[in-house]
Amino acid sequence: MKRLPFFLPMQACPRRCIYCDQQAITGEHNGLSPRDVQTAVEQFPEAVEICFFGGSFTCLPPSLRKSFLKAATKAPQGSGLRISTHPLCITPEVLEELLSFGVGVVELGITSLDDKVLQTCHRGYDGRTALERLEMIMTENITPGAQLMTGLPGQTLDSSLRDLEILASLKGQAEMQLRLYPCLVFPNTPLANLFYSGRFNPLSTEECARQTGVLLDRARQLGFEILRIGLHETASLRETVLAGPAHPALGELARAEALAISLARNTPYGPWTVHRRQRSLLSGHGEYGLRALSRITGVPIENIKENILWMI
Repeated sequence: MKRLPFFLPMQACPRRCIYCDQQAITGEHNGLSPRDVQTAVEQFPEAVEICFFGGSFTCLPPSLRKSFLKAATKAPQGSGLRISTHPLCITPEVLEELLSFGVGVVELGITSLDDKVLQTCHRGYDGRTALERLEMIMTENITPGAQLMTGLPGQTLDSSLRDLEILASLKGQAEMQLRLYPCLVFPNTPLANLFYSGRFNPLSTEECARQTGVLLDRARQLGFEILRIGLHETASLRETVLAGPAHPALGELARAEALAISLARNTPYGPWTVHRRQRSLLSGHGEYGLRALSRITGVPIENIKENILWMI
């Protein structure tokens, strides 16, 4: 089903996080009205998944929130509805309301489950609270989503891997969706002040691709559905970001890294059987995937090329 996203930058967020500039990320700078949503969804001839992103949807004033949800019900029959929100704005009453309007997926911007990282980023909750809210969503038979970040102040790859293991333990065999976003530095944010003072160094593109590739590989093993890696590129994002891995193909690089990890784990020294549709992951972006496989296995890249069997 096609997705129709609506962005509500910074609307109703209970606090401003250290890294946040939603207007730069989404490219949206003015308010969206329920009438705008209704007009857009009524133009679709077939079912669509309506998505409210970019802010903290359930933190909106109840009357405005319900107006947006009511507008979404004007979509063609069979349409779906998902929202993203802040963990602190999830309650049983709110979930009951969301269910009454047919919301099927609730994504929580949990960022991390590491209490030290959360405190540094001014998130306003701890890891236990984030897990409690996710469990609350699952109890209502709504599909939960978790939005995680990499490269945050005080965050390490090990702490991110622990986050995945904790989330996997929570979900068990149930469905849970993930988005993996890089930490970028935007002007006029507390993180920019840390960056300028030398107290924070963002990940490079390659560092982020490596870390995210490891996380992606592990998330797949644990049975998560990965919805997105990296931020959607906008003109505003390109023009505004000060530092960090804002590469438009970060998702492809991370998937290439994950493929290399998987190939090396299954056959450490080759030969490697790879489906032709994955050729671009290995050969694209300056042969990033091939270089990653060489780095991981210690096999020279020319020997790797000779030992790849392309499967139709």
